[in-house]
Amino acid sequence: MAIREVDTVETLKALADPTRMAILSALTRSPDLPVMSVRELAAYLGEPQTKLYRHVRQLDEAGLIRVAATRMVSGILEQRYQACQRELRLSSTMLRENIDEAEVALQTLLDEFRNGVLAATLRESEEEERPVLFLWANTLAPETAAELRRRLKEVNEWLDQQPEDPDGVPVNLMVGLYRDEPRRTTGSPA
Repeated sequence: MAIREVDTVETLKALADPTRMAILSALTRSPDLPVMSVRELAAYLGEPQTKLYRHVRQLDEAGLIRVAATRMVSGILEQRYQACQRELRLSSTMLRENIDEAEVALQTLLDEFRNGVLAATLRESEEEERPVLFLWANTLAPETAAELRRRLKEVNEWLDQQPEDPDGVPVNLMVGLYRDEPRRTTGSPA
């Protein structure tokens, strides 16, 4: 499955932890969805192996990862895991109905993105490989806001149609659009 909509609070809770998000990111870092053991995940993430077992189990129980292979290592059966999807999308209905869990999961996702931006910023790289960030807020005519939403959906659909390239450039993109509350003026009316 390429894209999965997160529509249960159990799945949302499974995402609401930085370690589990790091594991999921490691298992979706390339188009072919790598298969890794807990030992390999620990080495990749720089975490103790014992710390990861509980998190891997929770991701497996939530259906976000699965046992993709097993092998014998020094007489012990080792399970190797793979992500069950390339991308996750959060159901807005489920988020509204579970706002506390949604806040934790959203903070975890934003933290993961922030950490990636900071790491990419600190790497020595060509100018075109450095992160590009935009923050824009304004008041738009209703038809312009609707057009912006349509165009963003169009970009998302275009990206979904792009074939994955195993030799390509790995990128992360986060785009958010929401209607802000009208700004209130302070003080008493004149």
